[in-house]
Amino acid sequence: MRIPTRSEQANAFGPSAFKRWLVILLILSPAILEAFYIRSFGVNVVSWDQWDFVPFIEKLFSNNLSVYDLFQQHNEHRLFFPRIVMLILAYISSYNNLYEMYFSWTLALLIFAVVFLAYKSGFGTSTKMLMAFIPISFMIFDLKQFGNILWGFQLQIYLCVIGFVSSIYMLDKSNKLDANFLLAAGGGVLASYSFVNGLAAWPSGLIFILLSGKDKRMAVVWSFIGLLTTAIYFIHWTKPAGNPSTFLIIEHPIKGLLYFTSNIGSPLGLIIPVAAGIGIALIIILLIELTFLIKYGLWKENAKWLSFILFSLISSFGMTVFRAGFGIQQALTPRYITITSLAIIGIYVLALAIYNKDRQNKMHRLLVGVILFILILGLMVGYLYGLEEGPSFCVSRMEEAYYLKTYKLQADDNLARLYPIPEVVRERAPILEKYKLNVFSDGSESLLKGNNSLDANYYNIRNINNCTQSYVSKYRTILRGINKKYM
Repeated sequence: MRIPTRSEQANAFGPSAFKRWLVILLILSPAILEAFYIRSFGVNVVSWDQWDFVPFIEKLFSNNLSVYDLFQQHNEHRLFFPRIVMLILAYISSYNNLYEMYFSWTLALLIFAVVFLAYKSGFGTSTKMLMAFIPISFMIFDLKQFGNILWGFQLQIYLCVIGFVSSIYMLDKSNKLDANFLLAAGGGVLASYSFVNGLAAWPSGLIFILLSGKDKRMAVVWSFIGLLTTAIYFIHWTKPAGNPSTFLIIEHPIKGLLYFTSNIGSPLGLIIPVAAGIGIALIIILLIELTFLIKYGLWKENAKWLSFILFSLISSFGMTVFRAGFGIQQALTPRYITITSLAIIGIYVLALAIYNKDRQNKMHRLLVGVILFILILGLMVGYLYGLEEGPSFCVSRMEEAYYLKTYKLQADDNLARLYPIPEVVRERAPILEKYKLNVFSDGSESLLKGNNSLDANYYNIRNINNCTQSYVSKYRTILRGINKKYM
């Protein structure tokens, strides 16, 4: 066995090695923080859209579930794959929603891994380039998307995103109609039948194939599979009755533009004026980057990041068309951040690629500096927002868990916290009780009996919530005032 030399030993344990391990720890820290976030603030209770899922659980336990049931429309979505996952988790966990939250966290880890592999193929793994990846890691696990992190039902969005990013990654590895191409198509199908925004995987993937100079037959077959998937998606599809008009963007183009730009900047902006300003700034930066890509001929090696941006922009446009009628403020809904952050990641990586082309160019350095400045400030605000909302969300969910456990004794106003129509809770709660699921499982009896450790946990979380609310109340009041005045 070869014995390392003193110089090799010094390199393995010296300052450079310490710096490298520190950078790796910083990259992994957001994932660790999110796991701790779920552990601290996740609550097992059926809430809102999850009540629409309860009939599927009943069919599963009564052996009456069909493929058609799984394909049924939910709002604009076909939740085929999410329903399969949630049914499996419900079966093995007595429908403990924490299992769904940790599954979403696992999907976020997979998204992180795929994005890192795509980044590594273009930039390598030097300490400097690993350091540049830190903001991307913080974007993927941003606590501002607390609604997705602490509500297990939202695993649908994570399935959509992992389906898309894995499809682009596999397309990048494929040069013909091979197994990698089939896996890429499978990722597109997974994205499409997990969340409606996943349909954007097909035009985004096509652009990637064309820009990266792949075999033209790949483009033809990809387009055919995409059209077939989309056609099947819209079989017996109907516009949800409660959704607003899709013509707002035509009737009120300024409002539509404000919604679109705010949605783009929503991962980094807490209020409409800031989010819209960041969205506009990102679009300007992207246009500048496109001119540099044309100038230097960097289209091919950065096609995957352009597809990330296109997927996110198509999603933002779709949400503008179908959701802007709910009000401009809806553009900042935290659950969309998992998708819209892909555009910001893509724009940031393009800036790095242009910077690496000529590191002495002042314009290149300025481009990276501007995007980093926006990223750092936006992420700081986003994480503070998530840390504020986590305890509040937890307290609310713990109260809802008690209302559900004692639903027979509760007034309609309390049950409306669980679902807008209290009658639905009264009708479907007995299903959960019959099969001993969720708060009615054997491990949740303490909710009714007043377990001391549970009570202590509730009051601890409530105290944390009161502390965070008082700490941030001043800046939140100022921001809300600005937002109200602007709107």
